[in-house]
Amino acid sequence: MNKLRFYLNKKLDERMTEEFLNIHEGGIDFGEEIIKIHPQFKLIRPLKDIKQRKKAIHIYFNNYYQHHRTEILRKLRRVRNVWRKYEQTYVNITTKKLFNSFQFPRGKYIAYASIINCNPRFLDSKTFQFFYKKPIDDAIYTVAHELLHFIFFDFMKKKLKKEAKQLSENQLWNLSEIFNIVVIKSSLYRGIINQKFVIAYPKHQQYIKLFQKVYKNSRNAKEFIRKSTVIIKAKKITGE
Repeated sequence: MNKLRFYLNKKLDERMTEEFLNIHEGGIDFGEEIIKIHPQFKLIRPLKDIKQRKKAIHIYFNNYYQHHRTEILRKLRRVRNVWRKYEQTYVNITTKKLFNSFQFPRGKYIAYASIINCNPRFLDSKTFQFFYKKPIDDAIYTVAHELLHFIFFDFMKKKLKKEAKQLSENQLWNLSEIFNIVVIKSSLYRGIINQKFVIAYPKHQQYIKLFQKVYKNSRNAKEFIRKSTVIIKAKKITGE
């Protein structure tokens, strides 16, 4: 895996804001979360005319980036500098100890600072966003969390094809999120991640202890995922 790069991308930020204004997933209303940070979106969210809505978002973002660009860049550099201290250790733990020498897939590996707190990841390009106002430790957790998604999905695709086919897209998403929480809460990452920021989606919280027990009784990530697949199917776990 190449070193993670850190950039701004206002166009992507606008597009994700437009998308997440109407997303409710895992027990979180992302639109409401956006409005908490940017109250002006309370007036933009109900707009039905797509062009009018895009224009309103574009105007708001132009203004915000113009007035806060220095602040955003300063935070982006701080997150990058702190991440550099842990990056190689994180990669070694993930590839060697967790996935038994399975490597991160190829990709761009870019973290984009965002002015909204949605933190989406893009599997195809191996890129993601993080909310720039997060405390440093929370931002570092977000980086670790999103990078873990990239290797998890690639591992499923190449090493656990049968299990992947047994799950719906939504079930696979649930599995990936629960996997991340359980693994990052384990002793493997405690030297890197501040555990108080490792919080499951509200709809997943009731299942975490169960999966932690499964993880403890598994020899490796592959066995843990196989057992977890059975549980996801049997309990019909949903993050909707």
